[in-house]
Formats: sequence, C-alpha cells, structure tokens
Amino acid sequence: MSERLVSARDLAKDYQLDGFAIHALRSVTLEVHAGEFISIMGASGCGKSTLLHILGAVDVPSAGELTLFGRNAAELTDAERTALRLHHLGFVFQRFFLLPMLTAAENVMLPLMEAGLARRQREERVHEVMEYVGLAQRMRHKPGQLSGGEQQRVAIARALVNRPQLLLADEPTGELDEATGEQIAELLQRLHADGTAIVLVTHNPELAARATRQLRMRDGQIEPPMEGAP
Repeated sequence: MSERLVSARDLAKDYQLDGFAIHALRSVTLEVHAGEFISIMGASGCGKSTLLHILGAVDVPSAGELTLFGRNAAELTDAERTALRLHHLGFVFQRFFLLPMLTAAENVMLPLMEAGLARRQREERVHEVMEYVGLAQRMRHKPGQLSGGEQQRVAIARALVNRPQLLLADEPTGELDEATGEQIAELLQRLHADGTAIVLVTHNPELAARATRQLRMRDGQIEPPMEGAP
C-alpha cells in the first residue's frame, strides 16, 4: 500500500446564508494515497470545490476528522497550515491568477522566494519546471503576451516548483478551448505518470476519465460507485 497523504472521515461543512444553513459537505470520507490520480465530478454547487479547499488546508471543516501528511489538521496553527501548503501541496485553478506585471519566470519563482531558497537554487528550479511544462523559451514573457494555455502551464509550473506531493486542480481546463484543454490534460497525465498525486475537480467527462479513480458528488456527498465502475 502506498503512503497515505490525506485521510478525511465524516467531513461536514456548513455555512449560514441569509439566516439559512447551507450544508456544503455532508459526511464525506476519502483517502488520497501517494501517486493516485482522482477525479471528482458533479453538478455546480454539489461541494466539489469546498472539499478541495479543505483537503488543501485552505478552509476548515465544521465537523469530522482530517489528517494531512500525518498531521491532525485540527491541531495545526495558521503558520503550520501555511507551511504545509507551501511544501506539500500545489494548487491549480480555473483562472490562472498570474501577476500581470511579472514575467512567467517571476510568477513561478514566487513560492520559492516564500520558501527561502537561495537565488541560484530558485533560478535552477524555475528553469527546470518551465522546461518540464514546455515553456523554457517563454520565461521572460509576461502573462499578457501568452495564450490561455500557456498561462495555465505557467500556473501549473508555479504549483509544481516546490515539488509538492499532491496537486489539487479545480477546473484547470474550464477557461480553455478544447484543443488547449487537451494539452493541459496530457500534462496532468504526465505529472501523474511521474509520481505526483492529483485530485482533480472537473465538469469535463473526458478529462475525468483520465484519472485512475473517478468519484461523483451530489448534494455535498460522495456517491457510492456504480457497479462495475473503476
């Protein structure tokens, strides 16, 4: 059995909206092991992104137990949660969230600066990861000079530059055309083949099918697998 990176048991997440209780997650139990590729599908508002944010230590559950990389998430301080996200997790979103005044390389370098790496190490790591995503020749370009697909690859490079064990991707092809989305899908599949664990939220059934484990959510819960499903 591979190393268990994340263990969630009976997670719940509730919100108050205009005096009404919103049950975003209800009794969600999930484990993520090293090297896995999990896709999560479901209608908008079913809790997919909420679950991803909790697994990534961005949000906290209202109830349940969560263990992240061997640590009880409920016992982590804010500083420890920040360090965990910086060193163990990578995040990719539907929008690229690149700083327009910085070059692609400078955007990718930001997590390394936060981690305190020396300048030479930062430059070597950025070149390595930009080459990996196929953008070594575009390092000095700013986001406005890049296509949507190139910007998303820069965002993926930024997510990978601290060599995380787990990549969390929330609709990474949602703003891309079909051909460009296929390039990002192939990059994610390559990352998985190279050993990175991935949890992917998507509305795209073709992208979801690339995962080795496919889940569906409805009304804040993970649906039981259909008979004969992977």
